[in-house]
Amino acid sequence: MNFCRYPVLAAVILLSVSASSIAARAADIEAPAADLWTGFYLGAQAGYLWGTGSNSDVCESVTGEGSLCFSDQTDQYDIGGSNSDGITVGGYLGYNYRIDSFVMGLEGDFNWDNAEGRNSILGGLNYNTSLNWDAAIRARLGVILNERALLYVTGGPSWLSTALDTNLGITPASLVNYNTGDSSTEFGWVVGAGTEYFVSDQLSIKAEYLHGWYNDADLNFATASDGVSTYKTYLKQDLQTNVVRAGIAYHFGSF
Repeated sequence: MNFCRYPVLAAVILLSVSASSIAARAADIEAPAADLWTGFYLGAQAGYLWGTGSNSDVCESVTGEGSLCFSDQTDQYDIGGSNSDGITVGGYLGYNYRIDSFVMGLEGDFNWDNAEGRNSILGGLNYNTSLNWDAAIRARLGVILNERALLYVTGGPSWLSTALDTNLGITPASLVNYNTGDSSTEFGWVVGAGTEYFVSDQLSIKAEYLHGWYNDADLNFATASDGVSTYKTYLKQDLQTNVVRAGIAYHFGSF
């Protein structure tokens, strides 16, 4: 065929071939070499953490005699709450599995917390609270917006280390083993949401928010013993936490 005699047909064929070639090259450049989401990943994260103690009460207990709280003696009271805030830094390890446009997975993390607060109750008892570390095992479920971006929700069990420090300024002479302050590891649950984006075929960045509940996170102001019974004055509270953080992870891909 003499293409010089059919210039329009020649132009159409050339444009079709060129468009197909350009589209193929664009697909090679923009599309990832393989599924980015399925596989193991390891990352580091940092952010801001704050905790709040609500439904607070001051209680006393004696071995074998149960406990008595301030709220049991009056219906009108407000002893205030406890608050701690600061930075959190940690690492996380997880596994994703992609099904069509959805990603499901499991992620575990451990974080060192430096959240502290100065508090006062009943107008005179001063004490300090701190959050020292936290850990969680969370399920994740997300939807892929394009091959590199993910929106997800997450939730699961969590553990939180918290402490209270105070000096009541009294040492009963009739009591032994007198101690002030306390520390405890509380069990609870966290839920949240976030977004993740692949900046390369193996590196992703994320931003997320998590809310945690740790009911009955009681901490002792003071404990003592007279050799027969143990006496305890403690802060009764429901502890909740909030964290906003960002992270970066390396993805190993599917095997």
